Amino acid sequence: MFRMRTLPDALADAAQSGVGYCFVVDGVDTSRSYAEIYRSALSVGRSLREAGLGRDDVVAIVLPDAEEYLTALFGASIAGVIPASLYPPGPTTEFGRYFELTQPILRSARARALITSTELAPHFSTLALTSADPWTVFTRESLNAPAVEPDRRPSLDDIAFVQFTSGSTSIPKGVVLSHRNVSANVEAINGPAGLAVSGDDVAVSWLPLNHDMGLVGMALGPVYAGKTGVLMPPTMFVRRPAEWLRAITRHRGTISFAPNFAFDLCARRIKDAELADLNLSSWRVAGCGAEPVHAPTLAAFAARFASAGFRDTAFFPTYGLAEHVLAATFPPRNRRPKTETASSVHSSGGRDGTVTLVSCGRPFPGHELRIVNETGTVLPERQVGEIVLAGPSVMLGYYKQDALTAQTIRNGWLHTGDLGFLSGGELFVCGRLKDIIIVNGRKYHPQDLEWAVDDLAGVRRGRVVAFGSSVAGRADRVVIVVEPSGTVPGDILMEAIRRQIGNLFGLYVDDVAIVPSGTIGRTTSGKVQRAATRARYEAEAYGSSR
Repeated sequence: MFRMRTLPDALADAAQSGVGYCFVVDGVDTSRSYAEIYRSALSVGRSLREAGLGRDDVVAIVLPDAEEYLTALFGASIAGVIPASLYPPGPTTEFGRYFELTQPILRSARARALITSTELAPHFSTLALTSADPWTVFTRESLNAPAVEPDRRPSLDDIAFVQFTSGSTSIPKGVVLSHRNVSANVEAINGPAGLAVSGDDVAVSWLPLNHDMGLVGMALGPVYAGKTGVLMPPTMFVRRPAEWLRAITRHRGTISFAPNFAFDLCARRIKDAELADLNLSSWRVAGCGAEPVHAPTLAAFAARFASAGFRDTAFFPTYGLAEHVLAATFPPRNRRPKTETASSVHSSGGRDGTVTLVSCGRPFPGHELRIVNETGTVLPERQVGEIVLAGPSVMLGYYKQDALTAQTIRNGWLHTGDLGFLSGGELFVCGRLKDIIIVNGRKYHPQDLEWAVDDLAGVRRGRVVAFGSSVAGRADRVVIVVEPSGTVPGDILMEAIRRQIGNLFGLYVDDVAIVPSGTIGRTTSGKVQRAATRARYEAEAYGSSR
């Protein structure tokens, strides 16, 4: 039986383990023991207290460097204040737009202070001057008071941090998680019904730390287990996907998670010459989550890297969300991905076998999952409905948004807004409730349409968005927005997309919008920003076939 622990307690325990993080920066591996991280965090915590910050004050963290970020997070937690992480700008981010999007998050968080890099500090200081509730800006280097244990550490029922959702369907919301929530989820992930973490395990990750899978699963998970965590910048993976697999090879990584698109990117972009240097035989858990899991992607990855020692039984498709800390369901370990054809379980309008869904497994012990209809009635197996969750991992609520919290958590059940069905007690995820396209009374999941188009010649993989554009009293107009790849003429590409959707689903695509590369945005977790793309389309920001 695991022991519930706060973040500071888990780090203090890990400090006795003799292991720690390995930070990969510009190809250089730098090891920092958890004892060193703990001492630095004590220094940050004392500095924040001496600056006048106290219990329930929110401290925003915008730090691209993983070591600085984690030290600030643990330090704020030790101080008893509430850390709230924001995504940092990327190397190609337009600063004006970034700060335009960030200011509302800071306002909703009611942050009293912000910890950021030396480069970004002047920009956030200027932004604070225009805010009705200005915040104090600290650089990580300025928080250097002597490391001293606090008089009081937070309790399990105190807020551990506010985690902003990725914004795939709306403006990011602040998810409030207690230390009890975090401990329950992390220990379930690490435990015998989850990853069964043991003494030889090494976690390797490039995932952003402001996202739940990167922070909770790949950074906090090793701390709670007292095992080694290898962390590399997301930009390193985006520029050179092979670096992820090289890090697993170099460190004999055993556990690594990523969204579906990352496995697809590796299968397509890693060259034959790079395979010879890879050894993935140590990789026992290849977690896939944060976005719909595509069976053909997993098959292509397994085939591509079999010669490097990768086993398809390592695949570990999961379901989770920030409002549940991170994970909600896990499959059995050492099993090939289990699939079901969509035509046998929901009426998407497609032909038999056109869509294959991947099992994400069962809920953790002590946690519950149901599939319900619009009235809240529990549905039997193999019927699609909303996924609802209950148990110790369910968030406290949305930060300072009581009405939204009451709408989302009803009678102790977290209404996820995600659609799925159960088969043999295992969860198969279909899509988002709000994203469903309804034409002539039939329901279509946009992911099905996107996957059907993704493999067409002339389409940039992973840069397809399908949605319904609604006019009151009418059926949805079916719209496909796509970034092109190659030299296929636009009119031929539009016709190919319409033909593909028509053949597979018996559905007419009302409009095809071909947009420049980089137009379709992704959230920090790698999901396409479907709602934002729809909004831009409806504001007539895109050209189209109309």
